[in-house]
Amino acid sequence: MDQQSNNGSQIKSDATSAPAVIRAHGLSKVYRMYDKPIHRLLDLVFPGKPRGKEFWALTDVTLDLPAQSTIGIIGENGAGKSTLLKLLSGIAHPTEGTVEVEGRVTSLIELGAGFHPEFTGRENIGLSCAIIGLSDEETADLTPEIIAFSELGDFIDRPVKTYSSGMNVRLGFAVATCVAPDVMLVDEALSVGDEYFKGKCMNRLNLLRENGGTVVFVSHDMGAVKTLCQHVIYLDGGRVVEQGSPEKVADEYLRRAQVRGKAMIEKAEHSSSAYPRWGSQEILVDKVELLGEGREPSIVFRTGEPFVVRMHWEASGDCAQPVFGLGLYRADGTYVNGSNHLWHDEPIEIHDVKAGESGVVEMDLGSIPFLEGRYYVTVFVYDHSKPSPTPVDHREHALSFQIMDTKVHQHGIVRIPTTWRVQRSSEDESTEVESEKPSSGDGQ
Repeated sequence: MDQQSNNGSQIKSDATSAPAVIRAHGLSKVYRMYDKPIHRLLDLVFPGKPRGKEFWALTDVTLDLPAQSTIGIIGENGAGKSTLLKLLSGIAHPTEGTVEVEGRVTSLIELGAGFHPEFTGRENIGLSCAIIGLSDEETADLTPEIIAFSELGDFIDRPVKTYSSGMNVRLGFAVATCVAPDVMLVDEALSVGDEYFKGKCMNRLNLLRENGGTVVFVSHDMGAVKTLCQHVIYLDGGRVVEQGSPEKVADEYLRRAQVRGKAMIEKAEHSSSAYPRWGSQEILVDKVELLGEGREPSIVFRTGEPFVVRMHWEASGDCAQPVFGLGLYRADGTYVNGSNHLWHDEPIEIHDVKAGESGVVEMDLGSIPFLEGRYYVTVFVYDHSKPSPTPVDHREHALSFQIMDTKVHQHGIVRIPTTWRVQRSSEDESTEVESEKPSSGDGQ
C-alpha cells in the first residue's frame, strides 16, 4: 500500500542488532458488520451474497520487532491498535498475512480477560498460569509473588466478580508479568489503575525489558510512550502512517491532530453543544475560538505555544455591567484556572451594554503552561451591577482542546520554570553544575 511503502513498515533496533521476536507480514483483519443479529445467522445457514458490510480494522501491516525493547503503538480510537495486539497475541486470527512470535507471550488487553468471575483471585491465578503453560509446581512457586505484587490482601480469596476495575488490573498485571514472559503485550488497561500502582507497573515493564524481554505498549498517553518506548508505531485508519523514534512520531501525530482539530472546529461551529448552558441571555457568547501560532484557530497546541481564547458576543437586551470570564479544566474535570477582565490590578470595566451591540473579548495567556493532556474551556458572562453577580450566559464545556508536550521535561498539569543546582565533592575536587532556567515561552 502507498502509506506502507512510504514508511518502510518495519521496526528494527537502532542501538543493537537484536534478533526479531515478533514478525508480521502483510497483516490485515476484516470484520463483517451486520445491521441485525439475525443477518449473521442467515449468512451461516444460507451462504451466498453477504448481508453484512466489510470493515477493515487493519490493512497490510508489516512489522519486525526486536528483542529487549519497548515498542509503543499510538493512534486515535478506532485506528486498529487493539486489533493489532489481538493478532500478535493470537486472540484473533488475521484475514490476510502471517504472524510469528518467538517465546512465551503474555498479554493484558481486556480488563479481566481470562478470569472466571465465580472463581476467587487465587483460583484464577492457578487457571491463568495453567493456560500460559506453567506446571503445578511453577504455579505454586509464583503464587506468593503474584499475590504480593497485586496487593489485593484478603480479596485474593474472594470471587473476582466482586473486584473493581482497578483490582482486576492489579491481578491481571501481576499474573502477566510474574511469569517472566519473552513478550508482553499491554493495552490501555493500565489507565484505570491508581497512580501508585501505574508507577509500580512501569517499573516492572522496564525491568522486564532489561532482563531481555520485549514489551509492546498501547496508549493514548504520549508522555508515557516517550518515557517507556524506544520505538513508536503510529496507526491511523488501520495503517502504519509513521514509525521510528518517539520524537519523530510525536511530530507526525501532532501534525495530524492539528488537521483533525481544525475539522472538529468547523463541525462544532455548525452543531449545538450538548453541555449545560444557562443565564438571562441579554448577552450571548455565540462563538468561541482558540488561537495558536500566527493567531490561527486550532484545538491542538504544544506546551509553551501562544494561546488565546476569543469570545464573540452579541447583545439582545440591556446589561448594566457585564463581566466576561472563563474557566480552564482538565478533561477529568480538574479545575485548573479561572479568570476574567475585572479581577486585575488594572481592571477593564464594561458598563451599559445596549441591545444590538456586539463585540469580541480575548484572554491571552502569552504561552500556555499546560502539560500533555486534554482540556476544555467554560466561558461565562455575569452581570456585576447587582449585589450578587447573576449569570447572563454561562456555557459549560464550550470547547475542548489538546496539549502536546513533545519534550516531556516535566510531569503534572502545568509547566513551572525551574533552575536546578547539583554539587559534588570529593577529596580531590569540588564541582557545581547549574541548569539553565527556561524562558517563559520555551515550553520546558
